[in-house]
Amino acid sequence: MKGFKVALLVGFSFVCYNANAVVSEEQQQWVEQAFSDLNSNNDGTKVLWQYSQQTVMPDMTRIEQFNASLPETERWSLVSENGDTPGKKRLTEYRERQQDLHEDKDETSYELAFSDLIDLSTLVFVGEDDNNMSFTFTPNIDELDNNALAGVLYLDKTSKHLRKILIRNTDEINPAFSVTLTKFELELSFDVFEGLVMPAHTSTTIMGTAAIFKSLDSVQTVTYSDYKILNNPQT
Repeated sequence: MKGFKVALLVGFSFVCYNANAVVSEEQQQWVEQAFSDLNSNNDGTKVLWQYSQQTVMPDMTRIEQFNASLPETERWSLVSENGDTPGKKRLTEYRERQQDLHEDKDETSYELAFSDLIDLSTLVFVGEDDNNMSFTFTPNIDELDNNALAGVLYLDKTSKHLRKILIRNTDEINPAFSVTLTKFELELSFDVFEGLVMPAHTSTTIMGTAAIFKSLDSVQTVTYSDYKILNNPQT
């Protein structure tokens, strides 16, 4: 993905349905097509987006804007922090940080397509309600022990659009030396903007420790809004 970075944490809730059933060939195709459409909408080659992003952390609420038509190092702009308009000094710091992120992204960032989170060969049909079909899956996150993770996704029954991805841990996770995560929850929700399925909200929750004493507890939510297509996508 060019604009979106998947945050590896979020709120989680499974819905109970009927007994698990092997996914049918048609259901498999529905899910694969939903992810193909979503990845295509986000890859930055067919559709150029402008949107707002609000990130809420324990000590900060930050609003940023993304514009894919600008040079790569200028696509993100800072709108406000904790309700305050940033001054000249803060804007300079922000731009320098964006430049650093761009230069270091190959080494330090972890960007992936939404479908990369999921081993689609492990889909199991769980059931359906009035609006959605649900499938369990085995997550596919290289940095974590996938044997200690469980996932579920929801597909809109009518449109076959992806509605939500939920991933959580089922056991303690040790992603790095002396780091232990006792809780890991990731939720990604999607909606239709400008006729295309795009991320609407993410929520991430981590509870754990580093070097035994340092707490890693963190909750972060990101809300996307004000989507606008800047080009004339070719189909």
